[in-house]
Amino acid sequence: MRRLALVVALLAGLLASGAASAAPIASVQDDNLVNVRGAALAERLDALAATGVKVTRVDVLWSEVAPRRPADARNPADPAYDWSRYDEIARGLQARGITAILDFYRTPPWASRSGRPESAPRAADGARFAGAIARRYSGSFPDPLGGVLPRISRIEVWNEPNLPGFWMPQCRRGAGGRARLVSPGAYAALLAASYREIHAANATAQVIGGVAGPAGRSPTACPKDGRAAVGSLDWARLIADEGPPIDAWSMHIYPIGGPLQAFFVPSWSTLPRVAQQVDRLRAGAPIHVTETGYHTSYNRFHQYFVSEAQQAAWVDETMTAAAAQSRVGVVTWFNFQDNPRWTAGLLRLDGSRKPSYDRFPAAGAAYGPRAGWAP
Repeated sequence: MRRLALVVALLAGLLASGAASAAPIASVQDDNLVNVRGAALAERLDALAATGVKVTRVDVLWSEVAPRRPADARNPADPAYDWSRYDEIARGLQARGITAILDFYRTPPWASRSGRPESAPRAADGARFAGAIARRYSGSFPDPLGGVLPRISRIEVWNEPNLPGFWMPQCRRGAGGRARLVSPGAYAALLAASYREIHAANATAQVIGGVAGPAGRSPTACPKDGRAAVGSLDWARLIADEGPPIDAWSMHIYPIGGPLQAFFVPSWSTLPRVAQQVDRLRAGAPIHVTETGYHTSYNRFHQYFVSEAQQAAWVDETMTAAAAQSRVGVVTWFNFQDNPRWTAGLLRLDGSRKPSYDRFPAAGAAYGPRAGWAP
């Protein structure tokens, strides 16, 4: 009873602070789309469509598209590029009435100082690739198979750049041996340059920045190896200090506890604090939660897990928590299917359905794309 009272009080407070003027959009990401082709891809796309969702998120792996440096990186037709995998995904999603959000990351060796995929790219190189994505999927670029390629207007700049697994270095030692955080400034430079390149390629595209991974706190001092993780609230503040332009903000929320609990960071209840920082970049900008979910067994990436029945119940509660926030635009469940490293899927590793799977047809119907929410 006490927990129920806390939930009711929290929800009432959230609604009082600003009930959603438009419901958030329910989304599911299948990160295996980029690993299959042909009939296997069609099968996965059909399975994704069967959930009823009309929005998904697709990772564009830069190092796979551009393993060597393009002569003209802004031109998607440069022979160094291989878009075939993503063209096939884009066509398949369009045929099934599903809109995509494209994020890009994984630095190719030629664009980094260390040659590692998590190495921070040179801003100009990353931004030109972002512009090439926007140009190719502008809705007017020729399709190699005939006609034009689908339009995809939402581009998310990187994935979890506040975490060392996706962006290094987070810290750098300067004069006197003192280390300081450098990732916010470096990422803000990429975001600003990408914004310019994306809008030059497609003036109506929407640039999504931030993409903060679920870190609760920042280091009190930078470790020697530079592998710090910047807390998501601090990340929003530090990026706002840098001032890059954005059209929307995004972040990832993997709560420890139920969606309506308010005792952890980041959580749904801390979104208003993020919004205050986002308003410094663009007043009223949407905040997309482009990853969320609950694991149903132990793994080394997320030691917190719940039963399959609890996961299913918290699908509904997640959308309730999101709907109580006036700024949330999209809520993406990650992932569609379990893999050995990630067990938050709606499907088990063998492809059988968890109870949570059955919640998404209703979520897709209740929280589908709004009128005017163009591809």
